[in-house]
This record gives sequence, structure tokens and C-alpha cells, in this order.
Amino acid sequence: MNAISTNLLRLAALPVCAGLLSSCVHLKPANREFHTAAEFAYDTTSDSGREGITAEEALQRIPKDPTFQKIKLDRPLDRSYLQAPMGPYRVGPGDELDIEVAELKETRARSKVMPDGMLYYDVARGIDVTGKTMSEISTLLSKSLESDYVDPIVTVNVAKADSQRFWMLGQVQKPGAYPITRPTTLISALSEGGGLLTNTESSEVSNPEAADLERAILIRNGDLIPVDFDRLVREGDMSQNVYVKGGDYIFVPSLTTRSFYVLGHVNKPGPVYFERGATLVSAVAAAGGPQTDAIVTKALILRGGTLHPQVAVVNLRDIMKGQEPDLKLEGGDIVWVPRSPWSKLEDYVEAVLITAAQAVAVQEGLGVLGVTGSAGVTITAGGN
Repeated sequence: MNAISTNLLRLAALPVCAGLLSSCVHLKPANREFHTAAEFAYDTTSDSGREGITAEEALQRIPKDPTFQKIKLDRPLDRSYLQAPMGPYRVGPGDELDIEVAELKETRARSKVMPDGMLYYDVARGIDVTGKTMSEISTLLSKSLESDYVDPIVTVNVAKADSQRFWMLGQVQKPGAYPITRPTTLISALSEGGGLLTNTESSEVSNPEAADLERAILIRNGDLIPVDFDRLVREGDMSQNVYVKGGDYIFVPSLTTRSFYVLGHVNKPGPVYFERGATLVSAVAAAGGPQTDAIVTKALILRGGTLHPQVAVVNLRDIMKGQEPDLKLEGGDIVWVPRSPWSKLEDYVEAVLITAAQAVAVQEGLGVLGVTGSAGVTITAGGN
């Protein structure tokens, strides 16, 4: 398994800092496209024995717009993220090092750090170099070669930095994984990827019409970093220009992509793609329906970005039975069906957003790798 695949699977295994949730996201988007809510058969058991419905009942079943409320999340941006990383480069698995015993050119060789962090050079025994600097590795190798060379002084330099990489996905010219060989800001990272995709195929970062900056995300160590991409790119607000780190995932969705995520306690959680007329019932049906023990009376529809989300709390049970009107969905919406009861909406929404962001990152990463169908990747949120 290559380094990119390994990093992707590591992301999938990261615990979400959300003690309120429990869900498993299976990323299998194939064969889940739908057209309209009318194609889904409502549960009409309460109307058994009646051959038709009244005009009033028909009007009741016309999808309506959800009633949203704004959620204020107290997630200030840590100012330390704006400071360039200090200190020397620290080695990790995948890095390649140029090594040489001083004044002995024939000893020069390039060695790659193994997946377990071990480095092998010349006759020296294996050394665990994960997290160590060039100077520390030089000292360890010099000591290890004392019995084979007279007072050896070993020089070590980075030949290829592969352990410190970040992912950049979505509406950029060149999505993929990028090594961090020097301090790199977020705006520099976007430029390194060729800039944002636009309606005119321009590579200018300052012209991002086709990129949905409001929903763009930066994930670090399984958490959402509260960067305002819109302020950074459109307004040039450098207070949002954080430095990226190894393992970061940057995702910029499209304004025009007609897809959303149905997550939580449903049978086939993951992305859903549609052509027209997306509704809550159609979406849940495309995701295989809620599991039998799901809390269907307190489902959520989330809309907007991760910084200023809007949420609608809906009674999915009544809607699926036709006792309440179905609800219209828009591209980018997140439908969440809880497994456990929740009380404080703000905390619960924050945890849902983190889980959804991880699901998006894994799905997009698999797409870059060319993986289709079920990849056996799951994201688990803690809780009962």
C-alpha cells in the first residue's frame, strides 16, 4: 500500500471529538441516484381501505422548504496556526535521505525510511528515525558505525520529503497530495494546486466563481479548523491564512455539484447524487432508509458552511408516513439521522459537521485514487 493510500486510511480511522454521536459511514455512492420524491412510496398504512386522497391531502404532500435556524458555533481560529512552523525538519516514513560518511564518497547512498519508521544504511543496524532531526539521525548513525569506521562523522540530508504531505481536493486545477518541504500557507497551497477551478477554466485564485468557498473545509487530526475560505480568497483577509501541516485535508466543493450526504443511523450512509426534485424522503430512501433503532423524530438537515451553519430539526417518522409534508433539499445539504437522543443542539451540530467533513474528505480522496464502489472505509464517531 502506498503512502497516499495509507494516509487516507489513517484519516478514516481518526476518532471524532464528539461524545454525543455514534455512526458509521460506508462510502459507496454507486447506484443511488434518484429523480423525484413522487417515485418513493410513502407509508400509507394509516389510510388503508381508501382508494384515493383528497385535494387537501395532496396539497399536504407537496414538498416544502425546511424551516432553518442559525447555529452559532464558538470556534475561534487559534492564532498559533498563523505562525510559521519553527525548528528543523523531522523525518517520517516515506522520506528519502542522502547519507554519507564524511570524506568517504563511496559510502554515499540514498535510503528510504520504512513504513515502520526504521532506517537502514550501510552496515549500521536499523534505527527508528520517526520524528528525529537530521542532526539526531547523524549522531545515531555515527555511533552505530563506530566498530566499522574510524571516528565516523555521518552527514544526513533530506533527498525527498514524502512523510509531510497534505491533501488538496475538490475544485482545484490539480487535486492530490503535496509534500511540505518548506513552511506553506493555505493561500500558497491553493496556488500550488494550480488555483481554484472557475467557470472560465481560469487558474486565478482571485476568480473563484465555480468554487463553493462557504463550504470549503480544512481538516487536521480529525478536527475542523475554522478557516473562513471566503474571507481569505475573496477579500484577501490574511488573518485566515493559516499554515498547512502534514496530514491536513483541504476540500473545496463545487457550486454546481448536485449531491449531498445522508449520514448517521441509516442503512447506506454516504453521498447521494440527484438530477432534480430532491426531497428528504427521497434522500433517506436512496440511503436505504433509517435503521430500526434510529431516532427518526429528531433528524437534522444542515445547510450552509461549517462556520455559519443552519439546521432544521425534523420529524422524519411523520414525514415518511405522510402526516407532515416532505421537505425540499439543495445540493450540499447534510441529512443526519441520529442513533441516540440529543439535547444541546449546538454541540450536536458541531459534532455532526466534523463527522460529515471527514466523510467528504475520505470520499474525495478515494476518488482521486480512482477507487470506485465500496472501499471498506468507515468513520466512527464516539458515543453510545
